[in-house]
Amino acid sequence: MAFAIQHKGEIITDLEEGEEWVVVGAMIVIARPKDSTHSREIPVPDGDIEGLVEVWVGGGVVDAGRHSQAMAG
Repeated sequence: MAFAIQHKGEIITDLEEGEEWVVVGAMIVIARPKDSTHSREIPVPDGDIEGLVEVWVGGGVVDAGRHSQAMAG
């Protein structure tokens, strides 16, 4: 299955197999828990974390509340 992160109806990045994501401050950190060398960061669009959801590409919202949100000082 292909998943992506969406912000207010617009896909901002595709997720690769096994990737998970979390919001830390103004960044979205994307990583594979089983591979500590694999990670990437992208900025939260417009600083609006409320508009972020994970979607199945070609489908609807997977689970908007599944991801924890940590706020950096």
